[in-house]
Amino acid sequence: MYIPAAKDKKYQWEEYTLLVPTVSVGNVGQLTADLIISTLWMDRIGYIMHEAITPAIGNNPFAHADATACKLTSCCEVYESAATQVMVIQQRAPLIKGRVHSYVKWLSEWIREKKFRQVVIVGSTFSHERLDYQMEGSPYRIVQSKPMKERMGDFFSEMMGWKDLEPRPSLIDMPADSGDGQSNKGINTRALYMPGSGIAKPLLEAIQDMPVLVFLMFCSEGDNAQDAIGLAQQLNGWMNLISKKEERRGSELSTDVARGIVDWKIPTSWKHFYGTHFDQTLFH
Repeated sequence: MYIPAAKDKKYQWEEYTLLVPTVSVGNVGQLTADLIISTLWMDRIGYIMHEAITPAIGNNPFAHADATACKLTSCCEVYESAATQVMVIQQRAPLIKGRVHSYVKWLSEWIREKKFRQVVIVGSTFSHERLDYQMEGSPYRIVQSKPMKERMGDFFSEMMGWKDLEPRPSLIDMPADSGDGQSNKGINTRALYMPGSGIAKPLLEAIQDMPVLVFLMFCSEGDNAQDAIGLAQQLNGWMNLISKKEERRGSELSTDVARGIVDWKIPTSWKHFYGTHFDQTLFH
């Protein structure tokens, strides 16, 4: 269920873009959402509680060095930027095995109820599963619902240079004896193959009659901070998030940004990806 942080406030999201990062390879989707939330100074407006999400709690991942307020973060939170009309569902815990279907069902119904203008599912897929012709060129791939393709398909391919995820042949019928000593060939269909992308595919299928874009990146597990910056940069090229924030906050963007990438504000929590360093006095 969705729990608003301010129960007396009414929200209208019909003109909003909803970003849904999926728990996927290297947590690239979550890291991308972190960048967007931190850079846009998004407001936490609610929480999602569901039996499928592993319970978790932690410190505020966006706290500044001089922050004195005590804030906690939960396993799944909802953030809003009214200036850019963007919402983000930031899920920080994995889904429990056997309950994924119920969560996708609830989430798709909630998305329909709120009538978002469009939905962007952000995630990643295993780079070692690429075919030979996918090894070169851009590591990014998109999958579009029919309404999204009709609205933005030409722009994505011609202006953004994004490639559709190449479907793969799959055998859905086993060979059967035709009676003349020869076997009938199975029927080949073209199927989407995105291993490691979490709920991206089932969620797309559940809301495919809405304008939906799945944005994926081929990657491997490891230090995926740069992958997230690259993915966020691609989304910003389309959604123009940062320029809108520049107009709103100006010089606040000039500090603590990703070097070489304009104006991405790195969350303070990223300093603790791999824990703390060894105390050097141990080696004296």
